[in-house]
Amino acid sequence: MKGKKIFIPLIVLVFIVAAGGIYWWQRGDALLVQPQVGEATDFTEKIQSYVVENIGQPIEGFSADIYLRAFPGLLEADFDRVKTREGVYAYTNSELEFVRTRNDISSSAEEAISKEGHQILFENIRGRLGLNLSVDEIINGITAQGLGKITGAILFGPTCPVLRDLPDSECTDKPIFGDFIVQNAMGTVEFTRFGTQQDGSFSVTLPAGEYYITWSEPKGLGIQGRLVNVVANETTEVTIVFDTGIR
Repeated sequence: MKGKKIFIPLIVLVFIVAAGGIYWWQRGDALLVQPQVGEATDFTEKIQSYVVENIGQPIEGFSADIYLRAFPGLLEADFDRVKTREGVYAYTNSELEFVRTRNDISSSAEEAISKEGHQILFENIRGRLGLNLSVDEIINGITAQGLGKITGAILFGPTCPVLRDLPDSECTDKPIFGDFIVQNAMGTVEFTRFGTQQDGSFSVTLPAGEYYITWSEPKGLGIQGRLVNVVANETTEVTIVFDTGIR
């Protein structure tokens, strides 16, 4: 039997091709983000299993308080912008608070972290501990009770134009006496603040991880930040020089 010819109107054909293109574009886009989503899901499953094994199954869901009690390597600032079933956590003025965003009657599980909230939590912790770390390395980082210390001096320079012929003592980098902010490596979450002495010296103790230190009052100077790596049970000495922009 001879096969019948099938005629497809041009407008229908264009629609089919366009729909197929959209499907594959969306599928490709999903594949591009899938590893990150998959890592966040893996991270969530592992920290929840750890909580259940070591603390027990939380009745009202997994909240910031539950995780902070379970993992000594977590900081309150790790929960900044983390969404819950009925609100969001906010870390301001060195304090973590829950902000309710729904207008209906509150429930006892209002602070239970949502799926999207766990994704943000994962990104915050990875931003502090190291962007290249695997999920298992991040789990180890928040499970360990590793504290380290950063000491040294914070200066600003140069203080003289390069071409000026002045005594070296007048053009050496000068100490900064002031307050400094400790943020995650991406500079998006504040963890704590510390002050320097008159000679610019400082000392700050933090959980192991990578941090960004910036001056709270840059006063129009140039680059105002420095990445430092805190190693558990070790003291790392650094000299941080902020650029004045003088050339």
